[in-house]
Amino acid sequence: MSTLSDPRDPITCQVPALPPAPRRRPRRDHAGLLLALSACLAVEGRAHARADASATDAVATHAVATQAPAVVTAQQGVVATDHPLASAAGLELLRAGGNAIDAACAAMFALGIVNPSGSGLGGGGLLLIRPAAAAAPIALDFRETAPRAATREMFTRAGVARDASAVGGLAVAVPGEVQGCATALARFGRLGLRRVLQPAIRLARRGFAVGPYLALLLPRARQDLQRSPSLARTYLPGGAPLRAGQWLRRPRLAAALEAIARQGPRVFYRGWIARDLVASARRAGGVLDATDLARYQPVWRTSLSTSFGPFRVFGFPPPSSGGIALLEALNVLQRRDLRRLGHNSAAYLHLLAETLKHVFADRARLLGDSDFVAVPVERLLAPAYAAQLDQRIGAHVLLSASYGLSGATPRAPSGDRGGTSHLSVVDGQGMAVALTTSINTGFGSFVVGARSEILLNNTMDDFAARPGEQNAFGLLQSEANAIAPGKRPLSSMSPTIVTRDGRVVAVLGGSGGPTIITATLQVLLNVLAFELSAGEALRRPRIHHQWLPSELALEAEIPAAVGAELKARGHRLRTIRRPPEPYTAVQLVTVAGPTLQGASDPRKYGAPAGF
Repeated sequence: MSTLSDPRDPITCQVPALPPAPRRRPRRDHAGLLLALSACLAVEGRAHARADASATDAVATHAVATQAPAVVTAQQGVVATDHPLASAAGLELLRAGGNAIDAACAAMFALGIVNPSGSGLGGGGLLLIRPAAAAAPIALDFRETAPRAATREMFTRAGVARDASAVGGLAVAVPGEVQGCATALARFGRLGLRRVLQPAIRLARRGFAVGPYLALLLPRARQDLQRSPSLARTYLPGGAPLRAGQWLRRPRLAAALEAIARQGPRVFYRGWIARDLVASARRAGGVLDATDLARYQPVWRTSLSTSFGPFRVFGFPPPSSGGIALLEALNVLQRRDLRRLGHNSAAYLHLLAETLKHVFADRARLLGDSDFVAVPVERLLAPAYAAQLDQRIGAHVLLSASYGLSGATPRAPSGDRGGTSHLSVVDGQGMAVALTTSINTGFGSFVVGARSEILLNNTMDDFAARPGEQNAFGLLQSEANAIAPGKRPLSSMSPTIVTRDGRVVAVLGGSGGPTIITATLQVLLNVLAFELSAGEALRRPRIHHQWLPSELALEAEIPAAVGAELKARGHRLRTIRRPPEPYTAVQLVTVAGPTLQGASDPRKYGAPAGF
C-alpha cells in the first residue's frame, strides 16, 4: 500500500471505509487485483467525495486543506493525473506488467471518462517519452489537424457566427488521441491497445461517482450543455447539473471504446465511429469528412532542450509553444540568482512576470506549425538572445511593444477558459512519460457523436481564426498560426522531462490553457532552483502573465504586501481565488535514486497512485 503524504506537511491522508455501492453497479470481485488508492481532495474542508470500487480497483477519497496536495512515494512506478480514478487506471496497467506508456495511455483514456470536460477520444495531444537509458526523450505529436475543407477565411465570412470557431461543427478539427496512443503503444508498449482500454471501458460501462472538479464545472457550462440534447441528458438529468457523488454511466461511449479495443484504431478512423463523427459534425455545420479521418497520422518529432545548472530540460517542439516558451524563459532566469531573490518575493515574481511577457510576445508574433511555417527556434533558444532579454528586465514594467523580438503589437484581448488534462508517469525500469491531452476548451465544441457519444474538440479556435483577434484563451496569434488544410494549430501544452547526468529527475506538465506554460515553469523552478519536495512544489501559490492583456494574475495566497510592491513596479494586478475559480493544475513525478514521488495539483482535486 502506498503512503499519501508530503514529508514537509503534517497532514497524512487516512483511507475511510468504502460507502455502499449503488444498486446498479455489478458486484465487486474480491479475487485478483484489489487496489486501494487514498486521494486527498480539497473541497473547502468538507469530505464529500464518493468512492468507486471496480473489479480491479478501489478508490477512497476525502477532503483536506486546499494547500495539501496528494503525494505518493513508491519504487516500482508512479502515475500522477487530474483524477484519482485515472491514476488508478494507470497503476492497474503497471501492476499487470505494463510499462510507463501502457500506464499513460490507460490513464489518458480513463480521464476522458471521469473528467470529460478536458479530454477524450474526440481530442488530441502531445506525448514526450524517454525510454529507459535513452539519450533524450522522443516527441509524438497527435495534435488535431485542420480538415481538408478548412480555409484561412472560414470564420470571417459573412453569415458565420462570431463564436463558430469555439462552438459547433466548424470548430471541430480531426481528432488524434486514438491513433496517437495506438502509435506509441506499437513502438514502446508491452500490453497492447485492447488491454490498455479496459479500465476506461469499465468506468464507462459500470459507472463512477462524479468528482468535485466535474461537479464544479457543470453549473458554469449549463447553458452551453443545453445546446446538445445528448450532453444535457448525460450531465443535466432532469435539468439540474450532476452533483459530486452522483453516479454516472456512459454505455454508448463504452460501446465505442469496446469497438476500438476489438478492431483497433481503424474503426475510429474508417469504420462506424468515423461515420458517426462525420455525420454529427456536419449536422452541426462542420466540414469534417471521411477522408480527413482516414488520412490522419501522428508525427514523431525531435524534442527541444536546454541546460539549467546541472539539469537538462526537455520540451516539446512546435506546434507546441510550451516547449519553446519554457526553455526560453529558463535561459533568461538562470542568469539571475533566484534563491537570493527569495521564493515568491516581489523581486522574484517581478523577474518571472517580465520574463513571461517576453516569451508570450514571441509566441504571439512568431510561432506556428513548423511543417508549414519557418519558426526561429534556434534564435529564440540562443544564449545570446537570453542575454538580450535579461538586459531589458529592470525594476519596472516596459511598454507592451518592448517585449520579445520586434514586431507588430496586436490589440489586447481578454478572457480565458480551459479544457485540457495532463499526466506524468515513471515506471520501475526508468521509462518516463509526460502526456498532455485536450479537447481545447471545456467540453470542446459541444458536438457529440449521435451513436458513439464521443465529444468532439473545438481545436480550430487555437488557430488565428480571426486574424488580429484573441482566441478563447485571450491569446493573440500571428499569420504563422493561420488556418490551412492539414495544419496543426499552436498549443500551450508543455509536457516536460528533466534529466541530470543522464537520469530522469522530474516529469511534469499541466492543464489550463496559457496558464499551462506559466504553471509548469513555476513548478519546475520550485523543484530545480528552490529544491522543494514534489508536494510543496505544487502547493506554493503561483502567478500568470501572458503579455497581453497587460495584467498580472496572482493567486490569493500571495501576501498583500508582495502584491503592493508589484503594483508599485507598474503591474496591474488581478486576484485568482480558488476554489471556486478553476485554475491551472500541474501533475509532477520526481525521481531520487530508487525513490519515485508523485504529486497531483490540489487545484483540480487530482491524486497520484504508485507501488
